[in-house]
Amino acid sequence: MKMSLFQSPLSFVILAALFCSCEKKVPEPATVREAVDNAVYPYIATGANVGVIVGVVQNGKRQIFSYGEKEPGGPEQIGPASVLEIASITKTFTAIALANMHLRGELNLDDPIEKYLPQQVKIPSFNGKKITLRHLANHTSGLPRLPSDMDDDAYNPYEGYTEQKMYEFVNGYTLDREPGSKFEYSNVGYGLLGQILSLHNKSNYEEMITRNVLKPLGMNHTTVSFTEAQMSNLVSGHHGNKQVESWSKYMANIFQGTGSLISNLEDMLIFLEANMALTDNPLKEAIRLTHQRTFTYDGDHQDGIGLGWALVAFDQKNYIWKNGGNGGYTSFIGFDESSKTGVVILLNSSLNPDPFQTQMGFEILRAINGKL
Repeated sequence: MKMSLFQSPLSFVILAALFCSCEKKVPEPATVREAVDNAVYPYIATGANVGVIVGVVQNGKRQIFSYGEKEPGGPEQIGPASVLEIASITKTFTAIALANMHLRGELNLDDPIEKYLPQQVKIPSFNGKKITLRHLANHTSGLPRLPSDMDDDAYNPYEGYTEQKMYEFVNGYTLDREPGSKFEYSNVGYGLLGQILSLHNKSNYEEMITRNVLKPLGMNHTTVSFTEAQMSNLVSGHHGNKQVESWSKYMANIFQGTGSLISNLEDMLIFLEANMALTDNPLKEAIRLTHQRTFTYDGDHQDGIGLGWALVAFDQKNYIWKNGGNGGYTSFIGFDESSKTGVVILLNSSLNPDPFQTQMGFEILRAINGKL
């Protein structure tokens, strides 16, 4: 059973269909609850879901909406303490760690990545232009989405993919364009970025991200390790309605920076509020740096990417967002920083083709931002 290998930003074609030509013919919601119901129920109606939990932050107030169960037809409802994989939203944490180290002067966004990797790793360049940390963080390195020597037909292709394999792949890879010239979503790039930051901190990825991001934000229920406490609240992933094994639990170290974190809605609301500058925390400058545009997509003057975060403009509003998908789990986080309106969605199910969770997220944001 082949599944999507983490969610990438939506194409402009999908965004255009979502925001322009595919309006739902439903009454305007009168409450946030109605807005969330209108977005979630069509997904539930497909039957290819188990549990959905949505967190909304608006006007400084949190609201949580839960749908479905931990297991199909089971007695336990999914809730704010339920632990799920957040998949590629992990990339935004990796990017904040990078920004934090940059601001502390430990490294520089425009340093070539070869400076931080073992000497045996020969990083490709193009016309003398080298790949930098910034290029990894905004997906413009020229490195591909996945290594060509990875078995992407395997249920969990990341399991057992070693650092040595990654280094050998990079050693043999040839860039076909200058770094920084084109956006191409790259799990290879974020795998390397997580590895670089871990090596720089003389630790593994979990220790590095805990020290640099999770602990400063007070996110005590977000980890890489499946601890006893996490296991007691862990919700199994499902592809459609069939239970599947975790990807994060068996993800190779070299890819942890791209999609390994597990969390719950309570912690993800802390993360959302920090990104909307609703809380005073030691990472506020680093977070703000990750929101700044570093690349504009193919001539588009509105949509682009910061560090890890995608940027999109519609309805005369600017949204910052990221989605994710591992085998059995999907996720979304998005917000309008100016109005302090944001949404987090966690699901313990995945379905190809996606991204249902992204459509839900933006439908909720459109319905509530400045209207309810």
